[in-house]
Amino acid sequence: MEAAVRRYMAKVARRYSPLLIGALVLLLVVIFVPSVTPKQTTNVSTGLGQDLGGTTGGTTDTTVAGGTAGATGTGGGGGTSASGGQRALAVPKGVTAPAAAGSAGVTRSGVQCGPGVRQVPWTVYAPICIPAYNGNNGGGTARGVTGDTITITFRRTNSTEEKAAFSIAGSAAPGSDDQYLADLRAYVDLFNRTYELYGRRVVIKDYQPQGDNLEEDQGRQLAGAQADAAKARDLGAFADASQSPSLAATIPYEEALAQVGVIGIGAIGVTQSWFQAHAPYEYSFIANASKAGIAAGNALCTRAYGLPAIFAGDAIYKNQNRKFGLVAPDGPEYQKAADIIQQTLQKSCGAPIAKRVSYAIDVSQFAQEGASIAAQMKAAGVTTVICGCDPLIEITLSQAADGQAYHPEWFVTSFYDPQARETSQNEWNHAITGPPAVFPPKAQRESYKVFKMARPTSEPQEKYFDLAYENALYLFSALQNAGPNLNPQTFQQGVFNMARTGLGQYGTWGGGPQAFDPALDGTLAYWDPNRPADFDGVKGMWVPCEGGRYFPFDDPASYGPAHTQVHCFGQ
Repeated sequence: MEAAVRRYMAKVARRYSPLLIGALVLLLVVIFVPSVTPKQTTNVSTGLGQDLGGTTGGTTDTTVAGGTAGATGTGGGGGTSASGGQRALAVPKGVTAPAAAGSAGVTRSGVQCGPGVRQVPWTVYAPICIPAYNGNNGGGTARGVTGDTITITFRRTNSTEEKAAFSIAGSAAPGSDDQYLADLRAYVDLFNRTYELYGRRVVIKDYQPQGDNLEEDQGRQLAGAQADAAKARDLGAFADASQSPSLAATIPYEEALAQVGVIGIGAIGVTQSWFQAHAPYEYSFIANASKAGIAAGNALCTRAYGLPAIFAGDAIYKNQNRKFGLVAPDGPEYQKAADIIQQTLQKSCGAPIAKRVSYAIDVSQFAQEGASIAAQMKAAGVTTVICGCDPLIEITLSQAADGQAYHPEWFVTSFYDPQARETSQNEWNHAITGPPAVFPPKAQRESYKVFKMARPTSEPQEKYFDLAYENALYLFSALQNAGPNLNPQTFQQGVFNMARTGLGQYGTWGGGPQAFDPALDGTLAYWDPNRPADFDGVKGMWVPCEGGRYFPFDDPASYGPAHTQVHCFGQ
């Protein structure tokens, strides 16, 4: 029984690593956003988001049915202007062109449309309004699209081992696929009534897969991912929205979707070049590893390198300039993300990584690996541990460090408040993290208020229901921007044409050339073990640093003097 439990936990740990390595590089951006432009410019319009050594990006025109539509946007990934100035997409002969975004008229949601007005009044993430559409939408403009519907598939998980592992994970475990789907469909129903889909509505088709998502994350049983992508295609999918707390949207599955011509919006922990290689079929609402990693490396150079490790638990470290250590799983994708950070540090300011350690994701060895990592970091004199880790080894590593009287700064990935409560609190008293750690109280969250609009007499079923809302926001914004002539090429232009939003629950979003993800900024938080959490009311909470300030990724000049410490833990 003990061996079986270990196998269960090992598999779920493997499952979460891609999300967490992606969260790490995003975290580093918001921790150390530079105050002056580093030696290597990181601007989206000139290549931010490219892999190191890659070509720079630029505005390009993409041919679509009936004409061309350029990816418009402000420099630095700011997206199209909020005034509704994105370029209208051409439509083929016989399809009725919609009114221009921001033109006079009344939307399906009842909003009086005009310049800069959003499609719905309850979120800054809505696209610029379009007066209610009447006319010929072209019917079946692509596979999965009819005159009435747009089919979106959802792949369920298929592992009794994963379910058992979630039951062991306790308060940090997500709910069931049924719970998540219930919340997602609530948002889809509301968005179908209020967003402009040109006579169509989104239909979610979930299915039971052949593949084992846990095995796929280990590079095994890839035939299952391919069979499931073919199943999505056979179900008539235009796109797939399997990104959920259960994380059924593995990288092999996303790659297989692209191979069969189905759009996926669930890829995480992958580089910009991966998205480009799978265009126009792959997108994400989470910052890609290249964009975040390059920005993080440059930011570390200007806001951390050469400054004292004032957040450490050891008084000696507090008076020493930071000495970085880097921890990441040994899988190739995770190591590629770590490479980007390390190489950017070296190129931008010559900052070294004093100790870099990889580890195998094997829960039966986590206690030993945690002890070994802590010992190596301590022996190398690392003041600041950058941990791109899975949630379980954070627990054993923190406990091992505490046992070895090793008390550095911790810059960690977050698995929300419940997971942080399981770590050594003596260590996490000195831990800082980034998105998605910080949430307002549930009743104040936009995701909750909109859910109550959709289901006034119900409550969200999945405690991580915010993810379903974010998923729906991104999907429907792209669909509206794509216009009536919906196909993979116009969907891509709809993504690139996303207008820059105001600041909302997920920070600021925007489109722009090669903007396969919309994230433009993020927050920073420190761990307070005694504060009741806004997330769920239980003691132990990630608390916003600097008053909850959001930091843009692409505007380093806006963050004050160079080489100034961030303000966390009351410092």
